[in-house]
Amino acid sequence: MKPVPLPATDDRRFAWLLLALFWATLAFALLPDGLDWARDTALQNAQQGSFVRRMQWMPPFLLSALIIWLRRGVALQVARQIDPWLALFLGWAILSLAWSDYPAATVRKLVLLVGTVLIALAFQVASWRPERLRRHSRACISALVLASIAAVFLMPDIARVAGYDNAWTGIARSKNHLGMAAGLMMVLWMHGLAIGEVRALPALAWTAIAALTLIMARNATALLCVLAVLPPLWLFFRPIVSLRRVALSGVLALAAIAVSLSFVILVGHGIPTWGELVSPVATAVGRDVTFTGRLEIWRLVYAEVVQHPWLGTGFQAFWLGAGGPAPWVTQNLYGGLWQAHNGYLDVANELGIPGLLITLGFCVNTVRRGLLLVPRWRAEATWLIAFMVFLAITNIAESTLFRPIHFLFLLSIHASLALARLRAVEPSEQAR
Repeated sequence: MKPVPLPATDDRRFAWLLLALFWATLAFALLPDGLDWARDTALQNAQQGSFVRRMQWMPPFLLSALIIWLRRGVALQVARQIDPWLALFLGWAILSLAWSDYPAATVRKLVLLVGTVLIALAFQVASWRPERLRRHSRACISALVLASIAAVFLMPDIARVAGYDNAWTGIARSKNHLGMAAGLMMVLWMHGLAIGEVRALPALAWTAIAALTLIMARNATALLCVLAVLPPLWLFFRPIVSLRRVALSGVLALAAIAVSLSFVILVGHGIPTWGELVSPVATAVGRDVTFTGRLEIWRLVYAEVVQHPWLGTGFQAFWLGAGGPAPWVTQNLYGGLWQAHNGYLDVANELGIPGLLITLGFCVNTVRRGLLLVPRWRAEATWLIAFMVFLAITNIAESTLFRPIHFLFLLSIHASLALARLRAVEPSEQAR
């Protein structure tokens, strides 16, 4: 059968419906589970699920499936370009039902996982614009951050965390969610300024608002992500001098400095301890050498991983609150933890070493696909690459990889499907 041509850029069918769907689902992923700002039902809903959450997510899933069916010709072409590592992860997660310790919980999370892919695919098959995902991600996250700032002053009892020096949570699920949203908001606005899409004054004003929110949310991880992603992204579009010369000279200079310092340290002081290595970094971002207790969490979760290194406990079948397998890890730490604060460790615990390798393959291949599209889709590919690097760094101290429904996970699937759409439209664009 002859392939259906991809739609022209003036396609406007389902435009407003898809935008409403995108804004609603991104907001749902950032707001507290089940819209419970009191956060009183999290423990009860961990294993049996939440009725409110079902009412939130089932309509978007069904609408997305309907749009995909109505645009099935385009959907099929985009589906052919879907990252094979994403397809592998879906298959391995579904297979984990066979050995999941809590199959009912795994089924619920699989529904959310597949539904997220449907939402992202529907967003790419109708009323497509290459810049749409980037622009509406920036607008939606900015609106949610602004609403969070308002909530801090209007509803301080739910928008601040007393145990963290009154750190801001705003209307988000946690202070970490708000901090990561603010960090990503900074990247998006400065990217818009770098490519000339937004004017300097609004871009700098929104970036300042995001920076203030990030500082008040006390999220060191998001700050490190911004510092790692933003300068290279800006210099890519606004190089001061030749980037190739700067990169080569910088690498050689850093290598010489590293070798010299290593020689001096080893001769004068011997091999440094872990605390001596990480103490300067931890102090710089306002943390101790245990990364706010994360090292102990990682140690205990790693002990769980080695009990089932190849299959894991089953997709999303570990952090289930009271009655689940996680309390022995958290009983002497923080009580009710919902993640290992390391996305790679969480994937290894739930899906074993194969799941971890597939996840790493997905991250690396998404960046590779973005790099291949830079010559033709410079603005779109660079922000998607920057986002994936942001995501990869975030998961060193937080857990967002393939965790339905986290807003960074939702955006990672959107990013992957956006690259699939760009790859699908590439031949027609070159011909035109």
